[in-house]
Amino acid sequence: MTRVLTAVVLLPILFAALWLAAPIYFSGLAALGIILGLIEYYSLTQKVGARSGYVLGLLATLALSAAFFFGRHDLIGPLIGALVILELITQVLSNRDLPSTLTGSASTLFGVAYVSLLGGYIIALRVISDPRPQMAEKLLTLFFIVVFAGDTGAYYTGRLFGRHRLAPRISPAKTVEGAFGGLVGNLIAATIAHFTFFPELPIKHVAPLALSMGIFGILGDLCESMLKRGAQTKDASQLIPGHGGLLDRLDSMLFNAPLLYFYYLTLLR
Repeated sequence: MTRVLTAVVLLPILFAALWLAAPIYFSGLAALGIILGLIEYYSLTQKVGARSGYVLGLLATLALSAAFFFGRHDLIGPLIGALVILELITQVLSNRDLPSTLTGSASTLFGVAYVSLLGGYIIALRVISDPRPQMAEKLLTLFFIVVFAGDTGAYYTGRLFGRHRLAPRISPAKTVEGAFGGLVGNLIAATIAHFTFFPELPIKHVAPLALSMGIFGILGDLCESMLKRGAQTKDASQLIPGHGGLLDRLDSMLFNAPLLYFYYLTLLR
């Protein structure tokens, strides 16, 4: 019940920022979520003894978010390159524990690539320029409802019918039945989107896109579970009642945001 009540409170805020406000407001909200997810990731790395560079990671996240917002994708490579150089210089100047330099620098850089870079495509989707009305809003609404429907379908199908473990070494609670339930949820949500608010989404694309997003969501979820399992932690944090942390909510979104963005660029634009 806590899980449902939290969604009832947060989802209207999310969609209001998306549909009723200028792109800067939703993008700012997305950037805040990415920052909190990165902080949670760095907290996980500390549990295994890695000395992640919070300050550099957060500055890089702000820079990447700005690059995505202003459509300067050409700056992403140089920003990552600058982060690599600055992180290594910081390790040289400040770290007296040489054995920790490899894990510390690696965790700093991977956190930005995993959370901030992939998450930045959520911002990129919001600032899409398209002559068709409200294309960015429609794409992101499709994004959220497909991801949420998949998560919800997997959760409740797994609880009711789950018998066969999907990846017991990584996440014992996830089941094959839950995964199929999630894919059905993805497909239903994308179909509803086509017939209600998103006619620009070709009907022939609905099933391939929904199932691709579902598979990417499952993989993203398992990958984040693997990281938590490595840190011997059940949830990234307790920030969201009934859901865990921001990173626990972002896990399936991080893999799907680039997928949907490049789907738009190659097949829908």
